[in-house]
Amino acid sequence: MLQLREYQQQSLDALDAYLGLVTQHGAGNAFYMQTKRPYLAVKQLPGLPYVCLRVPTGGGKTFMACHAVGIAAKAYLQSDRAVCLWLVPSNTIREQTLAALRDREHPYRQALDARFAGQVRVMNLKEALYIQRSTLQGETVIIVSTLAAFRVKDIEGRKVYEPCGALSHHFSGLDAALEAVLERREDGTIAHSLANVLRMWRPLIVMDEAHNARTPLSFDTLELFNPSCILEFTATPETKQKPEEELFASNVLHHVSAAELKAEDMVKLPIKLWTHSDWREVMGQARQMQQALQLAAQEEERETGEYIRPLVLLQAQPKSKERQTLTVEVLKKSLIDDFKIPEEQIAVATGETRGIEDINLFDRGCPLRFIITVQALKEGWDCSFAYVLCSVAEMSSSRAVEQILGRILRLPYTRRKRRAELNCAYAYAASPRFYEAATTLKDALVENGFQKLEAADFVVPHEGTGQLFGEGTLFAQASERVSQQPDFSILAKPLHDQVSYSENTGVLTVTGALSQPDMEALQACFISPEDRAAVDRIYQKLQGHRVGPPSSKVERPPFRVPWLGIRVDGQLDILEDSYFKDIEWRSSDCDPSLSEGEFPSEASSGESGEVDVSEAGRVEIRRFVDQLHEQLALVVGEPGWTLASLVNWLDRQRTHIDIPQTQSAGYISGVIARLIETRGLTIEQLARHKFRLGNAIWMKIDELRKTEASKGYKALLFGPGSGKIEVSPKFCFEFDEDRYAPNSYHEGGSEFNKHYFHRIGGFDSGEEFECAQLIDSLPQVWHWVRNVPRSASSFWFQTSSDRFYPDFVVLLNDGRILVVEYKNEKDWSNDDSKEKRQVGNLWAERSGGHCLFIMPKGPDWSAIDALLKPQPKDPKANSARLF
Repeated sequence: MLQLREYQQQSLDALDAYLGLVTQHGAGNAFYMQTKRPYLAVKQLPGLPYVCLRVPTGGGKTFMACHAVGIAAKAYLQSDRAVCLWLVPSNTIREQTLAALRDREHPYRQALDARFAGQVRVMNLKEALYIQRSTLQGETVIIVSTLAAFRVKDIEGRKVYEPCGALSHHFSGLDAALEAVLERREDGTIAHSLANVLRMWRPLIVMDEAHNARTPLSFDTLELFNPSCILEFTATPETKQKPEEELFASNVLHHVSAAELKAEDMVKLPIKLWTHSDWREVMGQARQMQQALQLAAQEEERETGEYIRPLVLLQAQPKSKERQTLTVEVLKKSLIDDFKIPEEQIAVATGETRGIEDINLFDRGCPLRFIITVQALKEGWDCSFAYVLCSVAEMSSSRAVEQILGRILRLPYTRRKRRAELNCAYAYAASPRFYEAATTLKDALVENGFQKLEAADFVVPHEGTGQLFGEGTLFAQASERVSQQPDFSILAKPLHDQVSYSENTGVLTVTGALSQPDMEALQACFISPEDRAAVDRIYQKLQGHRVGPPSSKVERPPFRVPWLGIRVDGQLDILEDSYFKDIEWRSSDCDPSLSEGEFPSEASSGESGEVDVSEAGRVEIRRFVDQLHEQLALVVGEPGWTLASLVNWLDRQRTHIDIPQTQSAGYISGVIARLIETRGLTIEQLARHKFRLGNAIWMKIDELRKTEASKGYKALLFGPGSGKIEVSPKFCFEFDEDRYAPNSYHEGGSEFNKHYFHRIGGFDSGEEFECAQLIDSLPQVWHWVRNVPRSASSFWFQTSSDRFYPDFVVLLNDGRILVVEYKNEKDWSNDDSKEKRQVGNLWAERSGGHCLFIMPKGPDWSAIDALLKPQPKDPKANSARLF
């Protein structure tokens, strides 16, 4: 079964946490508590949680959505099953999604089956018109459709709202409270329609690529089904309220950066761009690249067994009556006549000619190497073998290249290749202006969900040889501090428009291509050698070269940080939780009591209320979640529960490989017996609140786990056996720019000169930013890294409960390593911070003075100054040190 990547798990964890908060605090309050941003409620859907997970193209949104259905059912609906309306943007995507979700061998269906114990039924809208009541009561039902199909103007949509005899049995014996939520016909009778069936079952709605669905018309349509929750999955959510255009912003709960996708080997990056004014030259270079990639792929297959056949996507110009254009026919003829490409290796994929329909492009027997299109390939088309985009069309608009660019981003088999050229994508454009082509590609990447800073970094010049690649230069932005205000009046207009100077910060910034003559012209605007050297550093950055700080006179060293290790059987290993969490669980040793605070006998009706102001100006309590659970309880129906069946159900709610089933079941049985004995509760009452009860029991078990783990952790690190803990220069983590994957970026990069990487991960607070400024200014510092939490690209320590990712890791001029964890004054004294200081200090102690650790208490920056020893007179003499 396909496993979730780290960024996918983080996104789903954020969703799980949010939905848990919703059950206690309501949709809006929960959103603010988690994101510290206001929640944008939908007028037609008051109280309903409507949130978005933003994932760039190639990030596996559909796979994540399959897991999200299970998370929402358990954490929010508090049900073993769910009804889900899965809405997609087009009929083509609908058919692809249906096929994948119905295929029990497909990762999407396997994710659903794992979440719902295989009890899943997938259907289209026509099949849903005949759905049985027993199916809804016994299985999770996924109905895949487009949103447009539910609009009354659509023929199929009208059937959703019309009475249907096949659905009449759903409406027999209904509770009065259920009947009250259903739509009635003009004669006052309940309409036996699919819309009313859905209203009863409060569907969870998944919106796949939903950025075009946040309109009043869409909200009005969704309101008709009385949904319980709406989850958006998109690369490009609407981020601004535009009432005048009838577009409303999404509540982005969590976003994923393109760097995170690259670090997890999901996408090909960077995109290497080459431009030329002659379209035949462009096609020739694309052809040469395809041949080079084919040879690399053959070598890769010999070593790894992975088959790849690199494809070129050629974007032609549309036909025109006004002028002669480079049409599909012209490009195909050129491939055959000028480049001697066999016709069987060429396919045309346009609205009129569907040359790749029903062809398995991954098949070894498929001969295709070139696919010619115009505006876009068939919607939903996806083949990770597509490596090269060759465009003879006018790349003046990001919209014209947005969709086709997304086709070359996915990395085959989502595994990094041994040959670097197979980890990149390639773009060849018939354009006399590299800067404009690069800007178009950058904007198209943003349309595919990239952050603007990432897009600038991931469009780079193709590094060719000789005359082949002489026209391209790097699209980016680079800055340096200078000592004087420059005189730009001597610059020619194209270069003049690319440069800017800030009097407030003394920073010179250049955006876009910079040639050698341009660099020399810009240097002439300055007098001092230091400022002219700053211009040279900008030029080097724009060429894609790594540039050290102005004071650096030596080559940047590798940045290695020793792990906190443990010696086992003579071998040094990273200290992880497996070394102290392997405890023997005995339920007889654990108190089975749950206090009223841990498990209230009755849920408070106000705890899930949401304070709002009604249209009439009255302050109301909206009991949205309580009403939702009450309604689902009426339609789901509960089996007859026994002590044994309830214990078994509660035991299955969590995976617990560390606790034998006999022990966990014994403990759960003891908890239930104690509740019956001390509070007079019955099995039926407890079963009615089984999700709350399960959460309370497993929270109690987690607390017991943490207590035991903490004991084991302290004994291992600070007890008699702590001699096994070592810090060695031979056992290190090494920072790697290709794996550096911040979730967000600091966008004012000119404030720093010594960060080890070109981009800097974002800061969590203003004081954390001040701490970084201090570190960057210290004369003892050579380089530093903003350490990204929960990333394979980052350094960490093991604590008793999880991994601790300190905020900053610093390489000093004398070779020592400094680790800095910022903590505000309020949190500095809590138990978590104390444990972090203990493990950090132990790491520093075991390093023999070669590593330092500090946790400033709030903005006590003097503590960092005091910790550092005076800088050696000759830093270069110490560069061959230990780390």
